[in-house]
Amino acid sequence: MAAAARSRALHRGAEPRLDPSDACDSELALREIARGSFTSSELAPFLGGPAGTKRLHSPRSGHSPSRQRRTIAAAAPVSTPPEAVQ
Repeated sequence: MAAAARSRALHRGAEPRLDPSDACDSELALREIARGSFTSSELAPFLGGPAGTKRLHSPRSGHSPSRQRRTIAAAAPVSTPPEAVQ
């Protein structure tokens, strides 16, 4: 989610935080996040957890007894402005 938002921001003209070299916007966004170019507060709207982000259970295709543990996915923030990660 954060990489998609950052990719859109780069596409709209946001200043890159790393040398863009020949990377496309999506690849540059992933590199920036992987290298720690953002603070945790900048990434917080895109991370699940106690910040009020709702947690959604993934759909279950069957009720297999060997599958006792459920996978949980984070829901996207509802009111995050597109410019949140720049």
